[in-house]
Amino acid sequence: MELPRVNAVGLVEHPNEYAVTARVYSRGLRVGAAIVLGTFVTVSLATTVISLGAYCLTSGTGPIGLLF
Repeated sequence: MELPRVNAVGLVEHPNEYAVTARVYSRGLRVGAAIVLGTFVTVSLATTVISLGAYCLTSGTGPIGLLF
């Protein structure tokens, strides 16, 4: 019997006679991961919008009255 090995690239090579089963994750773990990912994306977008909005509202190009 030949065992699986890791090649130089870092991928696992399985022999033909070696039985491999797929990883199975519970529904709760997948829902938890989706919640964490969704929270991360939401907070990242919200903080970006808030900081860009604050920057755009506070950074001016100069006195507008001189243009007219």
